[in-house]
Amino acid sequence: MKILITGVSGFVGRCLAVELARDANVQIVGTYLHNRPSDDFPGRSVKIDISDSEEVSALIKETAPDEIYHLSAISFMPDAEKDRSRAFGINVTGGLNLLEAVSKHAPNAKVLYTSTSEVYGKVAPSENPLVESRNPAPATFYAASKQCLELICQQYAQKPGLHIVIARPFNHIGPGQSEKFAAPAFAMQIARIEAGLMEPVITTGNLDAERDFSDVRDVVRAYPAMLRQGEKGGVYNVCSGVPTKVGAILQILREMSTVINIAHELDPDRMRPSENPKISGSFEKLTSLTGWSPSIKLETTLSDLLDECRGKIAG
Repeated sequence: MKILITGVSGFVGRCLAVELARDANVQIVGTYLHNRPSDDFPGRSVKIDISDSEEVSALIKETAPDEIYHLSAISFMPDAEKDRSRAFGINVTGGLNLLEAVSKHAPNAKVLYTSTSEVYGKVAPSENPLVESRNPAPATFYAASKQCLELICQQYAQKPGLHIVIARPFNHIGPGQSEKFAAPAFAMQIARIEAGLMEPVITTGNLDAERDFSDVRDVVRAYPAMLRQGEKGGVYNVCSGVPTKVGAILQILREMSTVINIAHELDPDRMRPSENPKISGSFEKLTSLTGWSPSIKLETTLSDLLDECRGKIAG
């Protein structure tokens, strides 16, 4: 089986490649733009600009993939807000280029598009857990761009169109995630404190928000199951089903530290006043379809993340 992963050098792409490579009968091709995958990448990597339709078309024609996992995106919300034209070009036009190329050169391929739970928009705490039948109402440009490609996917999935499945992952964390995100930012600060590289004070944004955190390794188990067993045009949440305060993430990591007294300060630049106070999802639809459920405990995820940060500091 020939598998194409776009955005393979990203946090989720690296984990997905490792998961898919467990099957010795697959050939993996991964695309990247800026950061070439490491030497232990289990496949062939290709540098392309997803917003260039000719490059994308040539790639699909040459690889003729059986499965496509479309992960390539501007995934950090502030980055999307900072440069909306670039975010639209990658998140929307890039996906359109891919679908058009697949329809011409690999119409029998199965395509997974990784959207986001952010498309659900602002949520009252009583409305949780969120299910896939809830009408999307994006509240940010990032979420709007992801929802836009969802709508385009549904157009290409119309009979006799492409076999496209849409994933709506909630927050996912784990080793390899950028420090732009909360959990790895906390973990890296603790690792620096333990190494004596900074004062024992962690700076954070809002700690009161409750989010649905999954281990990225659970998420990438869900994707192939969803793609292979999901309905054409189907939409599936990927989540833990458990809302956890961001402050609880910090507290768990502090308790794992070798430094006993670590103080905390709020950083106004990290605050996001428009955030939902609480959001969580239901994975019942995905479980009933595939049998998938999250298996990695939050404490295990955070321990692995902290150990990775310690390793980076140690060099």
